[in-house]
Amino acid sequence: MGLYYRLADYARYREAVGEATYVDISRRTDPGRIPAVWENLREVVGAHGAPWVVQVWTKSVGGVLALGGDTLRALVDAGATVTTQVTVTGLAGTIWEPGVPADSVDRLGELAAILGGPERLTWRYDPIIPTVHSIETYARLAHEVADQGVGRGVINYLAPPGRYKRVDRRLAAVLPGWSGGMPGYDDAWRLAVAREAVAVAGEVGMRLSCCAESAGLAEVVPGLHRAACGDGAWFAALSGRDAPPVGGRGSRPGCGCLRYFDVGNYGYWSRCHRCAYCYAG
Repeated sequence: MGLYYRLADYARYREAVGEATYVDISRRTDPGRIPAVWENLREVVGAHGAPWVVQVWTKSVGGVLALGGDTLRALVDAGATVTTQVTVTGLAGTIWEPGVPADSVDRLGELAAILGGPERLTWRYDPIIPTVHSIETYARLAHEVADQGVGRGVINYLAPPGRYKRVDRRLAAVLPGWSGGMPGYDDAWRLAVAREAVAVAGEVGMRLSCCAESAGLAEVVPGLHRAACGDGAWFAALSGRDAPPVGGRGSRPGCGCLRYFDVGNYGYWSRCHRCAYCYAG
């Protein structure tokens, strides 16, 4: 409902979805860095009660625990189903993710303990960057995440040249070949990467899905599933409630998410992790 958070929009959202209220915190900026999104979430809960589902999106588990740990505990105590999408790429602290901390995998257990178990966590390896991605790094992270009890993984690829102009300007400065269309960044490369990732996920017992624009790979790569980060079946299984008959347009082509309400705002790039590839700034 709109591109920016407004409390007034939540009432209209709730009228549309009924009891199937699903709040994201946040696809628009990281709640591990920006306190305002927690204030917005608390405003929604204060006015309308705890939603059915709250899903946290972050690259900073420690930041989420520090800024929102008490809020998450209160939501769980109030009966909300709380899940997370935790992005770990192995690029923390580099030119790609200069503000991202390197300890998120180590702190997954703390987060799982608050939410009710590691089955409420999804690991995102996102984005996969041509010439930067390393299957060795992916495999190391997959084993480390699986050792924390997390069994859900999602991969996604860097948006191609020409999709986001301000991202293109950043990438042209750090990724040789980007401004020329990135030769070799094509369907064959994506397919090869996906097959390797599925093989690794199988070794550690992880169910791997592919997000949004790359979801078509699930049709041609055995063992790869279509991601629905706002996954009604997952939410229903965790909550013990039936999946709601409420669809959504998703946030991008190929997105299978339920209709959601985001309590974040765009425009925080310089105060967030300043990731080179981020289009949500």
